[in-house]
Amino acid sequence: MKKISLLGLLVLFTACGSKKTEQSVAKQESNEAIFFVGTYTKKEGHVDGQGEGVYVYSMNKNTGAISYKATSDVVISPSYLAVHPDGQHVYAVNEYDGGEDSYAAVTAFDYNPEDHSLTYLNEVSSVGQYPCFLSIDNTGKFVMAANYVGGSVVLLPIIEDGMLGSYSSYKKHEGGSSHPRQDAPHAHQIFQHPKSGLVAAVDLGADKIYAYELDTLSQTLNYLRDFINPPRTAGPRHMVFHPEKDIAYVLNELIGTIEVATFTDSLRFQQKVQMISLQEPGDKREPSGAAIKIHPNGEFLYASNRGEINEVVAFRIGDNGELIKVGAYSSKGLTPRDFEIDPSGKFMLVANQDSNTIMTYEINQETGELIDTGYIEEVPTPVCIKFLL
Repeated sequence: MKKISLLGLLVLFTACGSKKTEQSVAKQESNEAIFFVGTYTKKEGHVDGQGEGVYVYSMNKNTGAISYKATSDVVISPSYLAVHPDGQHVYAVNEYDGGEDSYAAVTAFDYNPEDHSLTYLNEVSSVGQYPCFLSIDNTGKFVMAANYVGGSVVLLPIIEDGMLGSYSSYKKHEGGSSHPRQDAPHAHQIFQHPKSGLVAAVDLGADKIYAYELDTLSQTLNYLRDFINPPRTAGPRHMVFHPEKDIAYVLNELIGTIEVATFTDSLRFQQKVQMISLQEPGDKREPSGAAIKIHPNGEFLYASNRGEINEVVAFRIGDNGELIKVGAYSSKGLTPRDFEIDPSGKFMLVANQDSNTIMTYEINQETGELIDTGYIEEVPTPVCIKFLL
C-alpha cells in the first residue's frame, strides 16, 4: 500500500462512509498473508493422497493462525508449486505416472485475490513421469520442472495470460549409484540462482548437481557441467544459495546431512566448508532429509527430516557460511515433507504429509529457535507451501 501524507489522511477521514468501509477492509486484509498448499490427490506407493487440488489459506501475521480460503479446480496431485511474481498465476507439477504412451503434466492456474479462487488455465506435458519440483526463472518468462522418474528437466515458456506453452528445452540426466534408490537418475530440483543467472539441477539418483545456462532468446537450457556430490550414495535432494555469501547448502536425503561449499559465479564448486548431520552422534534412526530453507535475514538455515524422526532442525549461519546447530524441533506430525518461512520471517509453517496437518512455529529473531504457537490446521496430504509475495 502506498504511504499517505497527513493531509491525505485528513481528506480520507472526511470522505464518505463507503470509503471508510473500503479502508477498513483493506486494513483487515493486510493482516493476512495468503499462501498456497500443494497436495497429493491419489494413492501412490509412498503416500495415501487425500487432497482435492491446490488449497488457498491465509495466515494471521500477528499470531500465525491459519484459516481456509478456497480450493482450486480439480487436477491430479498438484504436489509442488511455484507462485509467479505477478501474484496472478500459480503453477503446479502433477506428480503421477502418465503411462507408457504419455507423460505427466504441469498445470497453470489463474489466481483471483477477490475470492481467492484458483482457476485452471491449461496443462502441458512434463516430458517425464512423477515431476516433483518446479520454479520460475528470474525473468518470469519460463517455468522449469524436474521429473523424478526418468531423471530429466524441462523448460516451459509462459505464454499469453499466464498459460504454459509446450517445452522448448529438455535435458536427460545420466548415472546412478549403489543405493537402492539410485538405480537411475532422479531429478529432484531445478532453480535459477538469483544473481548469477545460472541454473542448478539436483539429481538424487545420479548423486550429481548439474549446471545449466538459460538462454532466454533461444529458449534453451544449455548444459555447462555437472558435479558429483560426495560422498557417493548421499542422495542430494534440494539445495539453497546464501543470499549474500558465495556459499551453497546441499541437503542429502539418503544420509541426512547438509554439505556446505563455496562456489563461483559459474556454479563451479571450489571447496567444501563443512558436512554436518541433521541428527546427533549415535542416533541410529534412518534419516530422510526433505526440505532446506534459509531465513530471509540470511542468519539462519532450517532443514526437515522425515522417516522415523519427523523434525525440523535449526542452524545458525557463521561468518564463513558454516552451520552451528541451534536445535531440533518436532513437526508435531508425520512426514514433514515441506515447510515455508513467511515473507516477514516471523513464522514457519510445517506441512506434515502423512498426518494431514500444517503447524505454525514462531521464529526467535535473535537465535533462530522455533517456538510452538499451538496452532495446527488439518489439511489433506500437504506437500508444498508457497506464500503469495
